[in-house]
Parts: sequence; structure tokens; C-alpha cells
Amino acid sequence: MPDAVLILYHGGRCLDGFGAAWSAWRHFRRTGESVTWVAASHGDAPPDATGKRVWLLDYCLPRDTLRRLCREAKQVTVVDHHVSALEDTRGLDAECPNLRLEFDLTHSGAVLAWQHFHTEPVPGLLRHIEDRDLWNWAIEGSRDTTAALMARPYDFAEWDALFDDPEAPARLRAEGEAINRYRQQMIDHYRKRAVMGRVAGYRVPVVNSPVEIHSELLGELAKGHPFAAGYLDRDGRRGWSLRSTAAGLNVAEIARRFGGGGHPRAAGFSTPLGDDNFNVDP
Repeated sequence: MPDAVLILYHGGRCLDGFGAAWSAWRHFRRTGESVTWVAASHGDAPPDATGKRVWLLDYCLPRDTLRRLCREAKQVTVVDHHVSALEDTRGLDAECPNLRLEFDLTHSGAVLAWQHFHTEPVPGLLRHIEDRDLWNWAIEGSRDTTAALMARPYDFAEWDALFDDPEAPARLRAEGEAINRYRQQMIDHYRKRAVMGRVAGYRVPVVNSPVEIHSELLGELAKGHPFAAGYLDRDGRRGWSLRSTAAGLNVAEIARRFGGGGHPRAAGFSTPLGDDNFNVDP
């Protein structure tokens, strides 16, 4: 019997996206409903949703694709905080009666998902994730705590155990201190490997680097430029991350040209890799 619920959440080892998915997982674990989980990236085609109740968490589809999804699904709910998605889907819920749009630009996807599925206060670890995702850095220990979470498996049961352990925050913070010392070495290393390239007509620093350090690395590289771009190849596509400073461009608008999205200072999209990318001949 097909699953009654389909959850699409922002994948690519996005801490906020997985936090949103875990918030939903904790809810559906209690209800006992059968759920299909999909870690999605911008540019991915959604799976068949015929007759299902669908949630998109910390993630949204382009307007036309979302409209088609609504025709298949029984119900579609978007819980997101990306301004590009808000603007792209504005008014679509009036056209599609089974679509519910829940956008709030003041919170991260993980916190919004928790508030959507639960009535209890938001867990402290999700507050740390939000602090990082919004680049606020207003909560003491967020840098180290989130570094430790990023280094652990993105596994629902393991996260559940962490969130229920009162000693976990202190342990994660201690782990993160050591991790961040190494992360800074990685950032320094990859910063030297950046080259100048052209993205959407703009000459900007471009670097092939692990996604786990994109925000910090690209934030440094973007200084004095319109923005900086990092990329990583996966499953036949090249995932791009864009970051800009307050003096730079709105990268959400850049990403939207490629079918992606995000925030004014942090956005992403993906492009296809051709068959010739990995054919190397003398």
C-alpha cells in the first residue's frame, strides 16, 4: 500500500533542512503514519504524489512544478522561509485550494517545522541551528554546537537521542570547539584554491569545496566582489552555493535565474553535468 504522506525537505546535508525533517519525523513517529522521506535539492523533479498529503519543509518547488504537484496530491503544505520562494508562489494558494503556504522570514525552516507540527517549546538545539542558518550568531555556543551536529550522521533516531539527552548540548559544544579549529584550517586551505570565474555574467571568486564550509568560506571570498560561488558535484548535477556581503548583490535573484532560490545574501541552485565532464582523453 503506498505511503499516505510524502515529505520533501531541503537536503544536501543542510542542517536546517534536516532539522525541519526531524521535527516532522518526531511528529509522525507518534501518529504511526507511513511516510516517504525525500532529501531534495533545487532542480530535482518531485516523486509521484498521487493521492498523498505532501509537506515541503525548508524547501519549495518552482511555481509551475508546485501547481502540477497540487493537481496530483490530496493536500500540499509548504513550510519555508526563503524570500525567493515566497515571491515565486505568492497567490498560488488562491488558485490551488489544496495548497497551504506557511512562510515566515524571521525564523529558519527547522524552527518553523517544529512550530507547525508541535505545541511544545522549540528545543534549544533547533534554536542553535536557526542561529546559524539565519547567520545571526546571537546565541552563545552556536558555532561549536552546530559544527558538532554537522559532523554527526544525519539520522533521525540519532538526532532524537541527542535532543532527549540533557547532557548533549554541553557535549556537542565541546566536540564543536575541536571541529572548528580544523574547519578553519580547511577554510584557509580552500580560500587559496579559489579562482576567478564568471557566473550569470559576473566575474566572481569560484571554488570547488565541501558544502560544510561553504558559508564561512564564501563569506570571506565575497568581500570586495559582487558575490562568491562554491560548487560540488553530486548525482549528475553540479550544486552551486552563492554568498554575498551587505555591499554585494542579491544572490537570491541570481539563483532564481537558474531555477534555484534562497536569501539575499545566501542562495543556491544546480546545473546538469554533461557526459563529457568526466571523459578525459590525451
